[in-house]
Amino acid sequence: MIGTRINQLIKAYINEGLERIEEPAIMVKQYIRDVREQVEQAEQQLEKALVRKKTLENDLTLARELFEKREEQARVALQADNEDLARKILLNKKEVWKQMNQFEEMLAQQEKSIYEKNAKLEQLQTKYSQLQEKHMELIVRVQAVKASGKMKINEKEKGKAYNWNDPNVLDPEWEKESEIEIEINKLKEQMQGN
Repeated sequence: MIGTRINQLIKAYINEGLERIEEPAIMVKQYIRDVREQVEQAEQQLEKALVRKKTLENDLTLARELFEKREEQARVALQADNEDLARKILLNKKEVWKQMNQFEEMLAQQEKSIYEKNAKLEQLQTKYSQLQEKHMELIVRVQAVKASGKMKINEKEKGKAYNWNDPNVLDPEWEKESEIEIEINKLKEQMQGN
């Protein structure tokens, strides 16, 4: 029980320290790298799927050619009055037909897989470009914050260097007091006029 509480306390301090260290720009950069790796993996998977599809298409084409060839061979065997050979050829033709169906099913599955992989790749690419835009926004924001921080420092330094005897420099507090005096005088005039 005490060990659990100590473990939780240590984790809490570690996480608190990590949160203080983390900067949004750094985290976005890491996330961009992670998504880029996912994009590369998705591209490789899509490329492999396209190669597999091409192989299946070639296998299907060869099976169709063999199917037609077996049918022609069976005709030739029957014309030569060799019924046993024609039967063997037709049995083989039936096996080739089964293979053709299997290739067609596998090809349909592969096309579905390619569609899904392509959709996933497009999503990752969109996410990647959005992260790059977010990273640029963060950079601009950081630069703006730094610039405004420098401006505030410069304003403070200028405030210290004001020549209060200069009539062109007005004290903001004095301006407020003079506005109040003007309003009091107007109220007094209104009261006297009534």
